[in-house]
Amino acid sequence: MNTDSNLTDIQCEYPAIDINIQMKTLLAVAYGLVGALSLVGNLAVLLIVICRREMQTVTNIFISSVSAADLVITSFSLWATPLAYYQRVWYFGKYMCYLVSVIQGLSLMWVPFTLAAVALDRYLLVASPFRQPMAKKTCLLIIAGIWLIGFGVLSPMIRNVDFVDSYGPCHFCLESWDHDKQHYRLFYGLSVLVIRSAVPLVLISLCHWRIAHILNTQTKKFQTLRSASTATQSTDIRRKQRLQTLLLAMVVIFAVSSLPLDLSNVLQDLIVVYQVRPVPDNVRHFIFFFCHWTAMAGTLLNPLVYAYYNENFRRQIQTCFGEMRGQGEFKRGLYSIVSGRYSYRGDDAENNADRQRQQTTRIELANNQTGDIEVLRSDL
Repeated sequence: MNTDSNLTDIQCEYPAIDINIQMKTLLAVAYGLVGALSLVGNLAVLLIVICRREMQTVTNIFISSVSAADLVITSFSLWATPLAYYQRVWYFGKYMCYLVSVIQGLSLMWVPFTLAAVALDRYLLVASPFRQPMAKKTCLLIIAGIWLIGFGVLSPMIRNVDFVDSYGPCHFCLESWDHDKQHYRLFYGLSVLVIRSAVPLVLISLCHWRIAHILNTQTKKFQTLRSASTATQSTDIRRKQRLQTLLLAMVVIFAVSSLPLDLSNVLQDLIVVYQVRPVPDNVRHFIFFFCHWTAMAGTLLNPLVYAYYNENFRRQIQTCFGEMRGQGEFKRGLYSIVSGRYSYRGDDAENNADRQRQQTTRIELANNQTGDIEVLRSDL
């Protein structure tokens, strides 16, 4: 018994990867900072959209679903994946092995597909101003469909995730493909790179290029007219351009943060399939942590960019937290946010102005019989 126990102890002393104390400290601070700020920022986006009825537009629902995916990534992938990579063993149990693998894959698949859906919706609205806007139920169905597509794309990976507990207390959570299917693993990794990154980015780029072309054409047209009837339309175009800038910023964040991680995963597949070492281990470790942290930083940048470009969102945050904190009513105000009972007089006035602008735009469109101006919805 003692001999078996000693052998088990030796087997369980699995060495962690070799990282100096300075790098460990840097990683701990970097991941901790991103995690804390991501939780606060994405929770704020979700609370504002859920609790404020006037913020529940189709675009905002899509963006809040991105925040929900970012929250899931922060809660599971941000800490579990780098710890497992560093320790090279899995200390979080069998169910967490499968749960983290599925949730991380689905969430990372969710974001680009959602951004593609937003870009396509915006393009259709700008290109076809008399088209019926997307209903909220349709938006929710699209989000559910994105989940189903994500499950379909990830099903090969999910089937090959394996929790190995045959080494006593020393457990492993691995993506373990059969020996005769190793080349399928590489093909699958490249396919995920194309489906998750290349296809959405191409679709999004085409949509935003067309949107920019249409808005620039409308702007040049209205610059030649100085009548009061075009003032409202020019304002609407500027608001649409601001919204497009927001969406483009979120797309750039996705591309910069996600592509390195996808390429790192392909590199890892090459190492496993062909048993090669294209780079030294210390360089490979640095590449992984840099790419993974960059992907996690994207979950923080999305709500920050959203707050920067969204005047309504900034005003709600300032009203909710700034004024209530100054008046010593922070706790009561926080309860009001959660219960949805806080009143924003400034937003009510803006909504009334929006309705008047929309009505004026509809009348002008009906009189001019032109189809090149979108009947603007207050999406932000």
